[in-house]
This record gives sequence, structure tokens and C-alpha cells, in this order.
Amino acid sequence: MKALHSNILKLMDNIINKIAANIHAFSTSDKAFTRCRKLNVVDLIKLILNMGAGSLNSEIFHAFPDMNLRMTTSAFEQQKAKLKPECFKEIMLELSRESTTLQLLDDKYLVVAIDGSDFDQPFNPKSKNIFNNNEGQVYCQIHVNALYDVLNKLYLDLIIQPHRKMNEREAALTMLENLDKREKDFLVLMDRGYSSFNLIENCNILKNCHYLIRTKAGYGAIKEIAVLPEHECDIDLSCKVTSLHRYYMIHKDTEKFLHLIHHKKHHYKAVRSKNTYDQRWDF
Repeated sequence: MKALHSNILKLMDNIINKIAANIHAFSTSDKAFTRCRKLNVVDLIKLILNMGAGSLNSEIFHAFPDMNLRMTTSAFEQQKAKLKPECFKEIMLELSRESTTLQLLDDKYLVVAIDGSDFDQPFNPKSKNIFNNNEGQVYCQIHVNALYDVLNKLYLDLIIQPHRKMNEREAALTMLENLDKREKDFLVLMDRGYSSFNLIENCNILKNCHYLIRTKAGYGAIKEIAVLPEHECDIDLSCKVTSLHRYYMIHKDTEKFLHLIHHKKHHYKAVRSKNTYDQRWDF
């Protein structure tokens, strides 16, 4: 286990040094990090990655016990402001790409899971992430959609959205399309919030994608699933969908399982039919 941790730390050092050598691709200005500062870019990145739950002064104190090497909190904030968030996403992606001895299911499938979580931010009245909850409280919140390698305990991708504009299915599709480009078979696990005809059909089309999506069994479920027997079974189901409202109205009583969805060309409509099951159809 110690050897594993040592190898990961060496890999992280190599990745951070690689990022630092190309820091202008991840800084807010071409002039950033050009002058010699007490807090260089390598130490800045490591300090941010190693921070715990203490105050900023406390974290800096523990990271730099030698007072001659320690900087002020103001100096840290000025250096941190020069870094783009993409810097840390690139570190995560590089770490997952450099892991060559990945554990696979049946020596074939990369097992991944997708889910989303909300994170509060320090309040900033100018932030694009301001969110009003049902109780009238105003605060800043983001929604993080993450793609996680279950067997190897690695985050492979993430998409950050303002909470009020979050779209978990769209984020999931983007991450799955990125993963599919690796040309390796993968099995993705998704919870009930991802169940939709559009995402299912996109997963069907992706070359290397195999998927397992949990879905509701009662009210609000896909009708074909709602009538399944209350015991373990393995059944092929076919779902018929249409984006034509007229066709749906004519045939909905004679065709037992018929679903009305909206094609992307119809998304300009402010009000959709109450019969609409899904608000997006890419095909």
C-alpha cells in the first residue's frame, strides 16, 4: 500500500510539474507567474490540493512551518486568482489517463458511475451562481456532475453548472461521449434521475457504452416498466415514441404503449403538452 501511495505521489508531482511548465494555458493572463515570487506556481497548486478544513492562516502555517518560506494570506489570494479552474480539471484528467494498470470488470469493462451533488459557495452578490430556495433564502450554489471510476477510485470527468441552470442528463451525455472516445468498453451506472428516452437512445448509439439505469416503478415511471411483475425478471422491452403531437392524439388510445416526446427543433415552445414525457429528443 505504501508503494502504491508513493507511486501516486510521484505521478502527481510529474503532472503538476507538467502543468507548471505550460502554466500560461491555465492562467488568467500571459503575464501571470512570470515574476519570481515567494509562492511559486508548483507550491501554489500543491497547497490548494492539500488544504483541509482549517482557516487559511492555519493551512498556510502547517504547509510552511519555516517562517522564511511562509507568505501572507493576501499574497496567497493574489497568486490563486491568477489560476483558472481548468488547471485542476486537467490535473484530474491527466491522473486518470496516466493510470495504466486499471482494474476492469471481467478483464473488459471499465465500471463507472455518474451522479450530481450541490455545493454551497461563499456568497457573492455578483456571482452567476446565485440561487433562491423555496424558503426565500439567497445564496451561491453550484451543481457538480461527476463521472467516477468505481473499481479504481478515480474521478474521470466532471461538469460544473450553476444550480438554477443544472441539467444532469445533458451533463451525463457530454461525459459519456468524452469517455466513449477512449475506445474502451465501459459499464455506466446511473440513478433514477437519469432515466429518459433521449439518454437511453444516446447510450444505445455510443459504440463502447453499456449502461444500467435505475428507474421508478410506480407513478411517473416508463409505462412499460410499471407493468412488469413484482419479481426478478429479464425481459426485452420495446418503447414506441413519436415527436408528432397529431399522431399521438390519434393513436394514443389504440397503441397501448405510445410516448410523446419533443424533437430539439421544437424546443422553442414555451409551453409543452401535458402528455410530454421527455423535453429533449436528439434524433
